Amino acid sequence: MNGAAARSRWRPTRAALVDAAFLLVLCAVALVGLSTTFTGVAYLVVSLGGVAVGLLLTGLVRALRWPGIAAVTVALPLWFGLGVLLSGDSLGAVADQVVGGWKQLLTTLPPVAGSGLVLVLPWTLGLAAGLLGALTCGLRSGPALLRSAVALLAPVLLLATVILLGVTRPQSLWLQGVVFAVVAVGWVAVREHRGQRPVEGSATSRVRRTAVGAVLVGSAGLLALPVASVALGSGDDGRVVLRTQVQPPFDIGQYPSPLASFRRYVKEPAPASPENLYDKTLLTLDGAPAGSRLRIAALDLYDGIVWGAAEAIDPTTTDDAFQRVSSTIDNPADGERVDVRVTVGEGYDAAWLPTIGALQTMEFDEGDVAAKQESWRYDLASRTAVVPTGVHPGDVYDFSAVRSDDLARPTDPPSDAVNDNAFAASFLDTQAVQWSAGASEPMERVFAIADYLKTQGKYSDGVLQAEKIYHPGHHEKRLGDEFANTPIPVGNDEQYAAIMALLANKVGVPARVVMGAVVPADGVVRGRDVSAWVELQVADGSWRTLPTETFMDDDRPAEQPPVTQQQMSGTVVPPPAPIPPPSTLAEQNDDELQARKVTRDDDGDAPGGAPGWWRWVALGVGLPVLLVGLVVGTIVGLKAWRRRRRRAAARASARVVGGWRELVDHARDLGQHVPVGAGLTRRQQAPHVATPGAVDLARTADTLVFGPTDPDDAVAAEFWAMVDDERRAMTHAVPARRRLRALVALRSFRRH
Repeated sequence: MNGAAARSRWRPTRAALVDAAFLLVLCAVALVGLSTTFTGVAYLVVSLGGVAVGLLLTGLVRALRWPGIAAVTVALPLWFGLGVLLSGDSLGAVADQVVGGWKQLLTTLPPVAGSGLVLVLPWTLGLAAGLLGALTCGLRSGPALLRSAVALLAPVLLLATVILLGVTRPQSLWLQGVVFAVVAVGWVAVREHRGQRPVEGSATSRVRRTAVGAVLVGSAGLLALPVASVALGSGDDGRVVLRTQVQPPFDIGQYPSPLASFRRYVKEPAPASPENLYDKTLLTLDGAPAGSRLRIAALDLYDGIVWGAAEAIDPTTTDDAFQRVSSTIDNPADGERVDVRVTVGEGYDAAWLPTIGALQTMEFDEGDVAAKQESWRYDLASRTAVVPTGVHPGDVYDFSAVRSDDLARPTDPPSDAVNDNAFAASFLDTQAVQWSAGASEPMERVFAIADYLKTQGKYSDGVLQAEKIYHPGHHEKRLGDEFANTPIPVGNDEQYAAIMALLANKVGVPARVVMGAVVPADGVVRGRDVSAWVELQVADGSWRTLPTETFMDDDRPAEQPPVTQQQMSGTVVPPPAPIPPPSTLAEQNDDELQARKVTRDDDGDAPGGAPGWWRWVALGVGLPVLLVGLVVGTIVGLKAWRRRRRRAAARASARVVGGWRELVDHARDLGQHVPVGAGLTRRQQAPHVATPGAVDLARTADTLVFGPTDPDDAVAAEFWAMVDDERRAMTHAVPARRRLRALVALRSFRRH
């Protein structure tokens, strides 16, 4: 090969450069769709870099005249090396990101911070698209039109992957629909034109053909917009993305309801218990306007015992789940933007992360920052945040949020998405009718019930000696027999908010309980500021606040003598103290819950149960025995099935052949070296079978199989009887150990 030819081999052709340009543009258009998934443009730079690397590697392999698969082989170490450089992490972490990164991305509320390990996924997508695109562009066999169009495989697959990994709201239908279609059709036209002979004609005719082609390509692009609208979806409805199919592996139900421990925040007579938080500082907020509602948790499911946080309760949205969140949150909302810095005081130690309004950003500044940033979760629908590792005194975090005016009004049209909470409120059927008498529309009935509670009810925390009869809790007995069914309902925020939300659901207005605080003017939230209110869902799917003062007054009940001084008669008996609901006196984080679970699991000496050591012994012995029994049973069963199939063959001659094979297989399992194979006859095998009747059986089998007539069923059965006799004779001639080994021997399953 001369020097000019060698140099031309390393110089890309004009066609290759055109194909590379089209491929880069199409991949860029497809990858822009991830702009709603990642923050910044680093993901786009990294993924397009992957496309370019794939193109260069394929070009290098072709120049060296290596097979195309060599490009993939060379790309693997390069992928690992650049992946480590991009992420700044180890090889193991990069490999784990490829295996589980997609699921981590889908279970994290977008947009995800576009830095670190998350860039491994865009880098992988770009490199794979570049390699596949370059390899398909170089195909030289097959129909011309197919070769022209197959180059679109890589960008189309990349576009589909981007859509599946994206969000329900498309980034741009014009880019992902019209522009992509125009460039794709234009590329196919260019590639198809290469394989055609030049058309003779004047310059005018060439211009005319070019103009017609441009019009056709533009028309295809315009037609692609409605197609893209259907395929990609123009909103949250109809757009198929994996994010809505993958459920985050998180159970919010493991965290106790904060409403159940509301009495920690009320004023106790001196001396107050050490756990009382009335005068203790919970949080100090800098930047939060006075009067803002600080949300500790939205509780949207009542199970008859407590109002608790749950997922997938709101049927009007797919965002009702506690998802992993990065520092920036895609959470559109109207209202006033606030930037708040929160310092956690000595009185707050829980998994719930207090916030205001609709979160937009979140940054942890002090207190195990990395763990919190990695693990915290947020529910867009309930606007509730949780940190599995816990929020502890001394922690500092900053967030920005949108604070809106969302007070409920009697004229608001309610949502019709009533859930199971309406059925949970069945024990309040009578009160739902009586307390809303005179109102006809659901929202009007809610306000009528709120007015009744405020005017007829009384307030008591049940901590004074004369008010001990008013118990804590909001289970059915406390809300029914000890509140709604009494002449005068008495309770505090816990009972009033719980029953208000239940009755709202009962009359047809979706409602939930929110526990939090109204921020004071100095920004210092103490235990005395904690309250519970109700939120109502209106027709547009949004939630409006029903303030606590709407359904609860601060009038105290008439003073009664202490329980110990009351006349304990058969007709006047104080209600028994119910079993208190789970308390959050020391709300557990994930590690504490696991520790408690392990402690319970290790306690094997409970009455009626086996000792813990006995369970471990049974497990250590029983599991191996079970596995051995399973293996032995499988082998013995297969041999029995094989013998039965041979004995029950359709033709009598086939049964004779099967009988001889059964004898040979049994001899081999007993350790006899009987040759087998396609070229060996029965008479050649017979001398190696250690039984006197083997030679006669081989001759008989040959006579029956190759005789002038097919043997009848009786003759075949008689032959099998002789085989069984010889098998028994061989078995009895060997030691018991050899017999046991023959049961599980696998030599007869090998054909050579």
